[in-house]
Order: sequence, then structure tokens, then C-alpha cells
Amino acid sequence: MSNSSIFYQWNNEPDGVGIKLSDNYLNYLINKSVIKAGSFTELSRQTGISKASLFNYNNCIGLNIGNLKKILNFLGINYNRINHRIKRIGWNQYHLDIDFNSLEMATILAASLADGHINKSHFMYKNKNPELINKVALAIKSIFGEDISILFCIDKNGTPYILSPSFVKRQLEFLGSPIGKKLFVNPKVPKIIINGNLLQKKYFIQQFFDDEGWPQIENRFVACSQNSDTTSIIPKEYFNLLLLGKKVSVGKIPLELRLKIIKPNLLLDIKEILEKDFGMKPLLRLKGIAKYLKGEIFYISANWQLELSKKNDIKKFNDEISFFSSNKRKILETILLNPIAPKDFVYKTINFAIDYKMKGLKFKVKDLQKEININRGKIRKRLQVMVKDKILTNESGKYSFNFEV
Repeated sequence: MSNSSIFYQWNNEPDGVGIKLSDNYLNYLINKSVIKAGSFTELSRQTGISKASLFNYNNCIGLNIGNLKKILNFLGINYNRINHRIKRIGWNQYHLDIDFNSLEMATILAASLADGHINKSHFMYKNKNPELINKVALAIKSIFGEDISILFCIDKNGTPYILSPSFVKRQLEFLGSPIGKKLFVNPKVPKIIINGNLLQKKYFIQQFFDDEGWPQIENRFVACSQNSDTTSIIPKEYFNLLLLGKKVSVGKIPLELRLKIIKPNLLLDIKEILEKDFGMKPLLRLKGIAKYLKGEIFYISANWQLELSKKNDIKKFNDEISFFSSNKRKILETILLNPIAPKDFVYKTINFAIDYKMKGLKFKVKDLQKEININRGKIRKRLQVMVKDKILTNESGKYSFNFEV
């Protein structure tokens, strides 16, 4: 039996999954149960297991998890006490009527490729937002049945997470979610989503943005990010110059090298879906690279950001996809409701700057915001244009009019 995780519990598998114990131990359990009950007939009555099944078990023929639990419960034996007696679990013989094309599956797949994690024994999903934890848990039960056991836990930092049985993990792996650190695997959006309908794509992208994305009021955009392992393209001499954990901004990366940095396949696929299926025009931007250490191996991680910054694209995202998270949804609505900068912005800013110049003062963005009541991000962006046009000067965030008055 493959069991590399302390979180794995055989009794969390669906009751219909086959399980094989060492022959002597199964025979021992049945004989001990018959002695306690008095007969096979009485044992069948008390456990609800058919006599035919009990006779088969006594001859070490067949056994499923549900009936093993009934036998152990009858004998008062803790499930964890028999872990060393399990030889094999017959997952391949067990089939649920799973709708792989369901919207819930699109949600779980996105979660597994974002804040989720798959290892050899289970699927874990971690998120600080209880709304999203409950959403993913309900999606799992909707697909795999109410008898699927989901453990609700909290890590040492107080972050909630859920653990689902390995049966769930195997279905996600089959559909395209990788085992291990996604940074090194660089997975794609699963084919079942790529070839799916518009609703499947919506639910996938919504969950992915809920996990890995955010709406930003200050700069008026919606974005999500992913990292990719780009070690293979970094020249050794440049690799050695990088400091451990120190992020290198895009402007400090040589252009020739910048063009070769590996992009995350997930963001490339999502970008294409947003363009072809939703008519949006997202931009994929490199935000920087950094060197890290995993075990004894150094690697280079590149951080990429997929952005929707045009007003029409943000509105389309809100109308056709949006966020499930109520907090992020409110921020997105605020971006859309927040008025754009007034047409007389330049005129008002020049008058404001002249007034400060005459007083021998310099002004900050927050000072101008009291005069022009829009968010600071938009003010800052427009001031940058005025600095570029040499109307204003900027010294460490303090602005002044660039002409004599």
C-alpha cells in the first residue's frame, strides 16, 4: 500500500472501496467475531453483513472498507490499530458515477492548481477565507458523495485547511493536477476545462482568481500571479551574482535574458481563455526573479502577473466571472463605481502646485487628494505624466511646480 503521509487514513476512503488484510489477520477477526456473536447468523444480524459475505471473508475472499469498519466496530478495535495489517486497497475496482464536466469539478481543479496541494496520499486545500474553504468542501461532497470524509484543520499559523481522502486526490491527478510543488511542474489548465463549456471556464477562472488573484483599487486593475522555475535558462555567471531571497526587479534583468524567462503555463492558458472565450485583453507581465534554496538545491523563481486594467475588461470580468469571495467582490465593485479623474485634473493640479510654490512648499499626493477627491493611485499616475512632461518635479514623493511664478 502506498502511504507516505501521516494524514492518510484508510477509513476515510468510500465504504465500497476494496481492502485486503493479511490472510491470517482477517481470518482471526472473523473467528473472534463469530465467537463473540455466538454464530454466523447472529453475527450477520448484529453487523448487517450478509452471511455469504462473512463466509467469504472467513475464507479470505473479498472485503470492502465499509464491512471492515463494521467488524472492527463490533469488536471494539480502533481503526488505526490495524494499519500494519493492510496489504492493499483496491481503488481500481471502485467506481463512482462522477461527472467530470460538472461546475464543481471545475472549482476543485482550480483550487488544486492554486492554493491546493496534492501529494502521494491526499488533496489539501488551504485558505484564510472560510467562504472559500466551505465552497471547496461542498464541491467535493457534491461530486464524491456525502460519505466522503473531509477533515477541517487549522495550521500552526491559524490558517484553515481541509484534507480529503486519497480517492479525491487520484481523480484530480487523473485530470491534470500534478503531485508536488507546482512551481517545478509548471502545469497547464486541464484539457477538460480547455475543451469545456463557458460555465466550466468561468467557474475555473473564478476559483483561480479567488485563490491567486486580487482587485486593486489604487491602480484600478484585477490580477492574478504565479511563479515558474526558470533556473534552466539562467547563465551560471548571472546565477552566482544573485543573492538568496533577494528579488531582482524587471528593469535590472538584462533584456536578452528577460525574453527567455519561462512563463507559467497556467497563466498562458487562462490568458488565452479570457481572450478567446470572454473577449478580454489581459497582459502578462514579468514582475521579477529571485534565487531560493530547496533542500540542497538552488533554483530561480520568476514571478508573473496576469492583469486586466482596461475599464471595459474589468467590467466584463465583473459581469461574466467576478469573485466568489464577498470581500474581493466588494473591492471590484468599488473599482467600477469609483469615478475616473476629472477632465480638469491638470488645470486644478497646476493651480494647486502654484499655490504651494508661492508659499515655498512642496506637496504630496495626499495633499492633492484633499483638493481632488479620487484615489491616490490615479493621482500618482497622472502626476507621473506631468513630471515626464516637465510640468512638475518630483523629489522623493514631494512635488513642486517646475516654473517660476
